[in-house]
Amino acid sequence: MKQENSYTLGIFTLTMLFVICGFTMWLNATLVPYLKVACELSNVQAYFVTLVFYLACAAAVFPSLRLLSNAEPAGGMAIGLMSMAAGALIFIPAALLRTYPLFLLGLLVAGAGLGLLQVAAGTCASALGASARALRRRNALHICGTVAGVAGTLAVGSILFYKIDSLEASIRIAEGASRAAELDTLAHKVVLPYLVITLTLLAAAVWVKYSPLPNTGVERSGAQEAGGGNAAHPLRLGLGALALFLYVGAEVTGVVSIALYGKSVGISLAVASALPACALLVAVLGCLLGAAVVPKHIDGMRAVGVCAALGVIFAVAAVLAPDGASVAFVALLGLSASPAWLLASSLTAKAGRSLGARAVALAAGALGGALLPLAYGYLADTVGNRHAYWLLAPCYAAVLLYAVFSFPAAKKNTPPQN
Repeated sequence: MKQENSYTLGIFTLTMLFVICGFTMWLNATLVPYLKVACELSNVQAYFVTLVFYLACAAAVFPSLRLLSNAEPAGGMAIGLMSMAAGALIFIPAALLRTYPLFLLGLLVAGAGLGLLQVAAGTCASALGASARALRRRNALHICGTVAGVAGTLAVGSILFYKIDSLEASIRIAEGASRAAELDTLAHKVVLPYLVITLTLLAAAVWVKYSPLPNTGVERSGAQEAGGGNAAHPLRLGLGALALFLYVGAEVTGVVSIALYGKSVGISLAVASALPACALLVAVLGCLLGAAVVPKHIDGMRAVGVCAALGVIFAVAAVLAPDGASVAFVALLGLSASPAWLLASSLTAKAGRSLGARAVALAAGALGGALLPLAYGYLADTVGNRHAYWLLAPCYAAVLLYAVFSFPAAKKNTPPQN
């Protein structure tokens, strides 16, 4: 009975952590259009939000291996949560001063904490419980995190974008001190939600630090596997990391850009602010569909290939379709990106599911999330928001090619799932 209670507590804690990861990560989709207006930014400047956040996340992944090898996983998780809380706290003076570099500093600190938290929580999710059900367990936790992203973008967006269209109209016609006052009013909206987020993250850090999490052996096995000899061929691991870089980058780009794209085709910003939640909801539906058919009816890499092919179609349709349908096709890109976790799982499976391979997968995905949205922002400033989506078609095409050439290897390396 004691062991069962410990397992239940561990699953509850991991679910909470994945919810926090998803909530925090996808808030960037709300911050990009919000800070673009509040800090009067160009498109490429607005996407420094994702650049800074995901670069910090990628940079923190490998140092976290040493921390996790020398400390209990709960300690590493608590440090990650406290770093995320510190980043959220920085948003308060950034809002009061309406200083974009200070916002970016907060995102840098929060992104570093998320990188550590993802490595620790992902490793515990694999180690906690039967290994044969690890993929299913990670899938369920990933879905919980994405659902939290839907809730977070809607909840925080409803605060930040309340009466945003009338406020933006006032900003456009105001001048001097009056204009600055209107912008300050908009910037100050972020104070209350980020104060609540800070307190919630600190409470979660205390819970994780002092809750009796089951001993999953992460600190021992992680250190051994990170430098062990059970790694995949470097070329295969490198190609998989490149595919994940493109896949996650395309996913993040589709979600964080859709609000500004909706505004560019005539949708009011108040309505467009809910579009990231729509894209994430489509991704949730894709994950649920994937859980139903993979691997019972189709193996993971074939599912990745099918969704990547759809991604090429949706990206091209987003450019060529009329305005309303074009926005819908951008939202449908969430379906194309939904099996990205399958690609990450395949990548780590080929490397013996080592902690080092998982870190490679996380770092590659985070770098994609950092660089591809910035490239989209540059193209949006030069050729327009609509034609900037041409960027995503070759990304999904490259993932499709990787999946096709990985079909035979996938059969050999995919473990049976119950």
